[in-house]
Amino acid sequence: MSKDPIHRREFIKVLALTTAYSRLRDGDWFGTVLAEVSAQARPTVGILRLNIDDFPALRNDFGSVRIGTSRLAANVPAGLFYPMLINRAPGGQFYALNSECTHAGCAVPVFSRASNSSTCPCHGSRFAIDGRAITGPASFPLQSYKTSFDGANRLAIEIPDWPHEIAGSIVNGGAALPPRLQLKFLAFANLEFEVLFRASLSEPWKQVPFALTPDGAASQTVFPGIDDFANLYVDRTGGAGFYAVAIRIRPV
Repeated sequence: MSKDPIHRREFIKVLALTTAYSRLRDGDWFGTVLAEVSAQARPTVGILRLNIDDFPALRNDFGSVRIGTSRLAANVPAGLFYPMLINRAPGGQFYALNSECTHAGCAVPVFSRASNSSTCPCHGSRFAIDGRAITGPASFPLQSYKTSFDGANRLAIEIPDWPHEIAGSIVNGGAALPPRLQLKFLAFANLEFEVLFRASLSEPWKQVPFALTPDGAASQTVFPGIDDFANLYVDRTGGAGFYAVAIRIRPV
């Protein structure tokens, strides 16, 4: 029985882009941040794309949400990344901020209209809707990220120095399987990863199952981070398209 061959040229598109994306998910997960496979250069900027309709608090002025990749413990993230604050100001202005307090590193909560600030739970530093330090002990503003809003419901946030680099290669799937795409990346601890696919840049991402070995069953959908390099193996999905390894995010 002949195998359905996967030629390397058919996977070039898989290795061409770096980006980031967010989409609504079931349960308490709000979306995913991802970097597509890149064979040419390490990603330097990720783009987190949000649909404002998915976040009721952001539909109105002075609304605020805090999203992250891991839960908090004693006001610090269990994983590598601090949560992000997204605040909406009048005039359709959005501010995306790193929630890490510039005084002692506690995670700052969402913006409160009552106090007109985000108040650090550890030492009481207060920050304005745009991240400026209002009262100490913090004297520096929260780190901010560039945002762009389409005026309707789409918000894009640039995340600089995005560390999520992925390498892709074609491997033998074993005697009974066609070749597979191997995705290798550093799977930081306390994060959860999934694999997504889309046939073209205009189509939505879809979750696809993966295997943990070249010849294993492609039955996994979520991979818990191990603070080491991970290898995931996916079967061919259609004739051509784009694969991505995504980090799940949630409200925190």
